[in-house]
Parts: sequence; C-alpha cells; structure tokens
Amino acid sequence: MEVAECPEVAPLPFPDLSLTVSYPEALRYAQGRLKMLGSGGLKPFCETHQLTYTNVINLKNGKLKREKPRLVQRLLGTLAVPTELLHYPLGSKTPCFLLPDAEALAMFRAQLQFLTAAE
Repeated sequence: MEVAECPEVAPLPFPDLSLTVSYPEALRYAQGRLKMLGSGGLKPFCETHQLTYTNVINLKNGKLKREKPRLVQRLLGTLAVPTELLHYPLGSKTPCFLLPDAEALAMFRAQLQFLTAAE
C-alpha cells in the first residue's frame, strides 16, 4: 500500500503587531462606513453579503449587547478591508485586527480619521 505524500504546508509566520487595530477602532470604522450607505441601502447590502440585517443595524447604531469581532471582521472584508483576528495582547478577551501591510493600515487610519471627523 502506497502512502500518499502530503503537500508541503508553509509555516505560519509571526504576525507584525504594528499592523493591528483595536476592536473599538475597527467597530468605529465599520459603523462609519455603514452610515455612508444612507437610507434604504443597508438591507440590500446585507442581502448581497449574506449578513444578518438585525445584527448589522444594531452594530451600526451602537446597540450590540456584546462585542462581535467576527461580525466586524466580516463587515470589514465586505468593505474591502481584509483582516485577520488576533488575540493580542495575550490574555485579552477582545481580539484585535491584523491588516495585511503598512499601506492597508495607512489607508484604514486615514479613512477612520475622515469618518470620525465627519460625525
């Protein structure tokens, strides 16, 4: 009996922690971007991206009963901000979001500044 060879799996590199944003930052960004959709735009957005409308409305309006990092991560992905969830600092109950590179982080920070200045 022949043993099938397993394809080589690349090792998981240590994340560049300077490319992380906190849950509150990611949440503010998602809320600001959702508010940009305007009246009537949220329901089709949720349907298109298979997101639960009630959860997205509660997130947008700051009425979530608890933190929902996976929902925020999914929203960021649909808003062209790809992230990975990291539990850092170690022992933290709330994960942070790792952006892919310095350019993505700079764009995120600039857009977040714009969104918070517009409030």
